[in-house]
Amino acid sequence: MRHRLRYLLLPLWAGALSAQETPPAPQQPPPTLEQRLEEVEKRNRELTERVRTLEEDLDLNRAAAEALAEDSDEGPGLGLTIRRGTIQATVQLFGDVGFEYQNPQEPDRGNAAFFFGGVNLFATAQVGEHFQVLNETVIKHREDVDQDRLVFDQERLWGSWIFSDPVYVKLGLEHGPISRWNRLYHHGRWLETTIERPMLARFETSGGFLPMHNSGLEAGGRLHPSIGRIDYVGVVSNGRGRTPDDPQKLSDSNDAKAFDLGVGFSPACVEGLRVGARFRYDVIAPDEPDREGSIRELIGGASVEYRSASWEMLGEWIYLENRDRHTGETYEHTSGYAQLGYRIDSRWTPYTRFDYRRMDKGDPYFEPLDRDLDRWEQLFGVRFELTRNAAIKLEFGFGRMEEREDSGVERDSYIRTGLQLSWVF
Repeated sequence: MRHRLRYLLLPLWAGALSAQETPPAPQQPPPTLEQRLEEVEKRNRELTERVRTLEEDLDLNRAAAEALAEDSDEGPGLGLTIRRGTIQATVQLFGDVGFEYQNPQEPDRGNAAFFFGGVNLFATAQVGEHFQVLNETVIKHREDVDQDRLVFDQERLWGSWIFSDPVYVKLGLEHGPISRWNRLYHHGRWLETTIERPMLARFETSGGFLPMHNSGLEAGGRLHPSIGRIDYVGVVSNGRGRTPDDPQKLSDSNDAKAFDLGVGFSPACVEGLRVGARFRYDVIAPDEPDREGSIRELIGGASVEYRSASWEMLGEWIYLENRDRHTGETYEHTSGYAQLGYRIDSRWTPYTRFDYRRMDKGDPYFEPLDRDLDRWEQLFGVRFELTRNAAIKLEFGFGRMEEREDSGVERDSYIRTGLQLSWVF
């Protein structure tokens, strides 16, 4: 028994002797002042990087929120807002009805008529910090058909990825940037101060002569230098259809694509002021047998606007050049408007607008639909806010327009009045 105990204690004695022979670990000298400063600076750099990352995240969230409301005047809180997880969706329903009198009357129409403006289902969604989608579906009256009927039309549908405030990419069907009005106001008439859009901003199927819709890829963003804000956009899209009332939302009649460029500047020294410029290039496919050659189309434009608590000023000017590659003929067209409104209080806004278009006769692209005819109009009106989300507008206008008769093109003066009730909820 004694020998067994000796054998059991031998490992413990060996471990004790080994521990006594191992020299103690040398003690680390205390950090010097320079080492402490380096450690503090390292921690400061880490904290600064974390703060910068948080600021970037806040900027992305802010950019996403601004992008949802960009190019539209929807007021906050209007519509139905749904939040679930990282998704925030807003659904709005716009509508308008009214009455119009014009003398002389339009062909095959009476002087006075009640009208159905449209019903617009407008929906946006923010998915996470970077992705957003938009849908705009409209029931409206088609003015390019002989029958008095309503149509169901998909006006906009796109998805956008926001990398940062200076860079976003958008794919789908969107309003083109060739007109500033077209980017500010969509199909909901409640957004607009006036009853009708100006001539250069009217849609393709409503007598307009400019391309108002683009189906393609868009990229743009914003910069914030000390002198103000700079916004810019570039688009490659399906070009115009063989006729001006065909926006080519689903396909393209040729391989050539349209290119749009636009830039805007809002100076920091004048709050509410914005100036902008834009350019478009397109090649329109032939329309045989009526038009044998393609048309090279160039469009340039400029805009200026000013908005404050009381004043609303908006003006645009457009130059359009069509060159028929079959005949070699060139046709030049210009259009513009200047609109001024003053908000007396929270409910009354009187306004006026001068609007014109000057077209070269015989343009083979516009002539078949009589969109190569001149027109000007002086408009006076008042908008009254019935509630926060409903308005009534009353207008009186007079002007001069050209009409194509059997004897040729004739000019005629006209007057018109209009009443519109518009709403959103």
